[in-house]
Amino acid sequence: MTVLRMTARLLRRGLAGLVALLLGVAVFELVNPFVADSLGGPQGLEGILRSLPPALQAFTKSQPEFIAVSGLAGYLSLGFTHPLYLTLASAALVGFGARTLAGEMERGTIQLALSRPISRFQVYAARVLGVVVVAVGLAIAGPAGMMLGMRLAQPEGTLEIGYFLPTALATLLLFWAIGGLTLLGSAAASTTGRVVAWATAALVLFYFIDYFATLWAFLEPLEPLSIFSYYDPSQALVNGALPTRHIMTLGLVGLGGATGGLAVFVRRDLPT
Repeated sequence: MTVLRMTARLLRRGLAGLVALLLGVAVFELVNPFVADSLGGPQGLEGILRSLPPALQAFTKSQPEFIAVSGLAGYLSLGFTHPLYLTLASAALVGFGARTLAGEMERGTIQLALSRPISRFQVYAARVLGVVVVAVGLAIAGPAGMMLGMRLAQPEGTLEIGYFLPTALATLLLFWAIGGLTLLGSAAASTTGRVVAWATAALVLFYFIDYFATLWAFLEPLEPLSIFSYYDPSQALVNGALPTRHIMTLGLVGLGGATGGLAVFVRRDLPT
């Protein structure tokens, strides 16, 4: 119960910003079915994507051949790999992880929690649970917004509503990996700014590798090092399937980051 109460307090402190980001994610995905409808359905979408240069297709992870086969579901899946969607979700996760651990060490408020009969493990566990709550909220907001958009816009094409569940799971796994790595950085740092800088640099590097590996053969061997290489919501929304390798990799990355952060936090000297 102590961990749950601490988690609730942490979430309440940044509730307005978190709600704003969740709404941003939901609204962004809600708009996508309207865009698909305005472009003329799968046929119109395929033609527009074919007109994009290869570099821009790679940047948006859009392949005309895939859209031609998968239709509406294939196009809508691009909403879950769009840079804006990933930026909004990452901002929520990185912001929470940095603010509630490194930020409290920077302000000295972490000492207030530890002055009570609470272990460092419990303090850290509350932050991990908070990251999970934020990740689950983000994973629900996107598909929920898109389902509402589908109901309102009713674009031409078919989409299996049940496939939103594996799509939500795919996004949740990515967010868990981002959150776990952020906690590791937050446990090692003593300022919010440093954690945000580290996390932003890491995510940009991961995205850079995943993006350019499809265009530059030199980076192709490094592609497995990017967490985005194991994030494939297109297969989830089109086929309702997630590769086991992707599930295991992202799950273990998040677990490794969170566990590593715990090992650092329980051993480090805290600023006074």
